[in-house]
Amino acid sequence: MGQAPERAPAALVDLVRRGVLDESQLGAVVTALAEETPRPTPARLLAEIAAYAGAGLLLSGLVLILAESWDDMAKVGRFVLFVLVALGLTVAGVATAGGRSVLFRAAWRRLPVAGHTARTRLAAVLFALAAVSIAGAASAVFDDGDSTRDVTWVYAAAAGLVAAAAGYAALPSLLGLLLCAGFGAAAVSGLLDEVLGIDDDLTGLGVLVLGLGWLGLSRLRVVLEVWSGYVVGVGLAVVGAQTVDMFGEMRLAYVLTAVVSAVCFALYATDRSWVLSLGGAAALTLAAVEAVADWTGESAGASGAILVVGAVVLGIGSYLLTRSAKNAV
Repeated sequence: MGQAPERAPAALVDLVRRGVLDESQLGAVVTALAEETPRPTPARLLAEIAAYAGAGLLLSGLVLILAESWDDMAKVGRFVLFVLVALGLTVAGVATAGGRSVLFRAAWRRLPVAGHTARTRLAAVLFALAAVSIAGAASAVFDDGDSTRDVTWVYAAAAGLVAAAAGYAALPSLLGLLLCAGFGAAAVSGLLDEVLGIDDDLTGLGVLVLGLGWLGLSRLRVVLEVWSGYVVGVGLAVVGAQTVDMFGEMRLAYVLTAVVSAVCFALYATDRSWVLSLGGAAALTLAAVEAVADWTGESAGASGAILVVGAVVLGIGSYLLTRSAKNAV
């Protein structure tokens, strides 16, 4: 079990150890048992809405400026513009969050108990916009104007990944995690395909490894939102497995998808997350359908056999669960 909230009662921590609660549920219970947070006043809500609207207008203005003057700006000018925007957003994010003292490990200790406040939510958005600006700065630097082999977006994704990871380390958020996942998938696929020139079918193998890495990091509690880390890991792993040998016989694809299913169920045995159980079941279903279609040529008899086997396994599992529940009582 990872680090439980510091203010969690011992009885609740014991429920996590026994698998009755997961850590996200523990954090929710502790927060509910804590002193009730007063409802925000209309003025505070209006201020929060204005802050988000200002961030959106800032991004819109940047996009419009770039669209109108991109061709007229020198490479250095584009780079400086993106860097200045990223620095401004970062400084504003640090100030909005409450200063450097509340970032990095301090934020990781506090968020599971108290959750995000209006200020930290806005700060997370500003850090995400700063990561996007860093990606734009890298794009301006590496853009050589060669349309025959454009790898600029790969370097931009790599730079965005580094910036997004730094922002997530400073202040964990679901937005930051999704940004890391998106930049990571783009960087890995682009590096293998565009930079290294690896065969397109094998690019999916890199995405599969990336997804398995996300599952491992989530299990080790390297990410704060464990369930969303599992969602990203399962999604990337299944997509990667399905794109391996995409234009071949798909035999390797459903074998690797079955491996993803086995990994999900193995992790579920140690961490009772609903994402792992559903992800493992979905991956197994997809692998079984593809395997039967490949082996039998979409025979109705084989499909019926799979249906019967599935019903039998489901019945056995339901019986064992009911029996174990009665024994526990």
